Parts: sequence; C-alpha cells; structure tokens
Amino acid sequence: MILSVPFSSHAQFNDILEISGYVKELGQLSIDNGFSTFRYDNILHHRLETEWSFTSNFELNADIRTRLLTGYTVRNSPGLDGLYENDPDLVDLWWVWADSDELLLHSQIDRMHLSYFNGPLEIYAGRQRINWGKTYVWNPNDLFNNYAFLDFDYEERPGVDAVSMIYNLDFASSIETAVKLGDSFEEMVIAGMYRTNWKQYDLQFIGGHYFDKLTVGIGWAGYIKDAGFKGEVSYFHPEDNGSESKGNITTTVGLDYMFSNSLYAQAELLYNGGNRGRGSPVFELLQPPSADNLFITETGYFLNASYPLTPLTSITGGVLGSFDEEFVILIPQISHSLTNNIDFLVLAQLLKGSFLTEFIDTPNVFYFRLKWSY
Repeated sequence: MILSVPFSSHAQFNDILEISGYVKELGQLSIDNGFSTFRYDNILHHRLETEWSFTSNFELNADIRTRLLTGYTVRNSPGLDGLYENDPDLVDLWWVWADSDELLLHSQIDRMHLSYFNGPLEIYAGRQRINWGKTYVWNPNDLFNNYAFLDFDYEERPGVDAVSMIYNLDFASSIETAVKLGDSFEEMVIAGMYRTNWKQYDLQFIGGHYFDKLTVGIGWAGYIKDAGFKGEVSYFHPEDNGSESKGNITTTVGLDYMFSNSLYAQAELLYNGGNRGRGSPVFELLQPPSADNLFITETGYFLNASYPLTPLTSITGGVLGSFDEEFVILIPQISHSLTNNIDFLVLAQLLKGSFLTEFIDTPNVFYFRLKWSY
C-alpha cells in the first residue's frame, strides 16, 4: 500500500509514504520428556513498517513491533515486564503498555533511521541494522547487532543506535564505517570494513574498537565447485594492558549445496574462542550474543536440509549441537503458503542432553504460527 501526500510547490518535493507490515498469531506448546507436563504460551504480534521518501537523497525508515503475550510464562515469571522494558541501546525505544498476571503488552521501535544517498555515498543515522555477517548461524564479523538463531520469529533481527557510512568504489568494492553509540567509550563499537571481490570470492576485512577490545577479522563467500563456501574469522584483544584476560579467536565456516532434485543442504562449524559461562544456557540461547562469545560452548555445529514438497509446501530439518558438551537441539519444521499473503508454519525445538535439560522442565517446544502480510 502506497500513500502519496503532495506538499506545496515551494517545498519542491513530494512526501511519499510506503506502508507494509504483518500480523502473526504464534502458539507455543512446551512438553516434558514424560509427556506429563504441558504448558501453553501465546503471542499476538503486529509489525508496522514505514518508509518516507522526502527527496531522491533523503529517506526515513521507522518500524515498530507490538506483541501481546499470554499464557504460562506470563503467569509464572515475576518481573517479566522489566525484561521487556530494558532497551539495551542508547535511546530507550521499548515500552510495556500493560502488565498483569495474565498478559503483557509491549512495543519496541527497532528501526528509526534517516538515510542520505548521493551517488556512491550512503549515510545512515539512527536505529538501524548493520549486517556484516557472511555465515548463517554464527557471525564473528557482525560487530554491531548479532542475533539469536533460535529466535526464529524475529525475521528482521535487532537494530542498533548508530551512525554508518558506505562508499561504493565499484560494483564489487566498498568502504564501510560505523559507530555504535553509547554512554561511554567502553559501551561503543567503532569499526570499519573494506569489501572487494577476488577470483569470484567476495572478501571483507574488518577492524576497530569493540567495547573494551580491539578486533580484526576477515570474511568470505564463494564456491568450491558447485558448493557455496562461506566463513568468518575475528580476533579480539583486550585494550587494557593490565587485563588478566587474553585475546581470543572466533571463527565459523559453512558449506551449502543445492541438489538437482531441489534438496538444499547446509552445514556450519564454529570455534568460539571467547566462550565463558553466562548463566542458564537455555536462556542465553534465546538472547542476542556478543561477537566474541557467540555460543554457550566452545564449539558448535549446525546441519540443515530443506525440500519443497510442492510449490507451496516445504519441509526442513536442522540439528544444532556442540562437540565439547553432550547436547543437541533438533529443529524440524513444515511451512505452507495458504494464499499470496497468508503463511502457516509448524516448528519444533527439541532439546536433548542434560547440559540443557537440567535448566528446563519442558524441553520439547512446538510452535504453530499463522502470518498475514500486507
């Protein structure tokens, strides 16, 4: 839907507002291994996305997501409203409108930035997504707004309060710089990236200040014969010479391949050199990680395959696990397109292994989602 609102001629531009969004109904059923305990949660979710094109050079993007939570978690989690009011970025753009023993209603603005375009130059200021990742599950190069892979219902992924600039040198090369704003230098990220192409490989080189550490890294995306080959490596070193902690490397590599029968397979491996205990691993799996500590263990692997049963229906099966702790998370799902703008998804996250199950009573979680886009 596009709304055009003309202004007077002296303004010398037309203000064009483009609106889109969706409504989602997400049910969550959690079951223990003995099938004796059943818990139900529900989220009614609305997202509104707006894009204002003031001139050919200036745009404003402002997106807000509002969710109504009900069910077991709301009834049995005192202080849950504090989690949803705690905006981790510089400007507080999270609100809890209603909170009771039965429901929690909250909104968050995760995009609100002004964009400026002038030939090869792009400048963005405000809450935005700065995506420097190359791989699928873990992104050591993504210094600004990493995301939690198991939080599948947040397709847009988090934004960050920042100022960023891109200067496009040619069709395959660019220089990017960005500053994550914070109250102090230790709460800021200041980094740059150079992107180029070499022998059919997209390469990127990054470096800068990451909170209290210096970082350098490299990422790539290309092919080994017909298989996609991607990877990222980042090194983090404390800026405080008196710090007892040492530098660490975090790296991930991935392969993906499309078979002639339309079966798509992918695999990814992680070495998480900055691994450190962060409390409940189940809780941490659903929170955005830091680039220098991407997982709950030192190593990780992900295997996934998807296949279109029909043009409207596809099935997917994923396995997420670790080599240094005995646990796996099975992630089967089936999706079906009911109409051009209505989709239905059934997805499960099945946690196996005492490393995870000792922290949760109902480790088998099933999701049912109906999504209408406009």
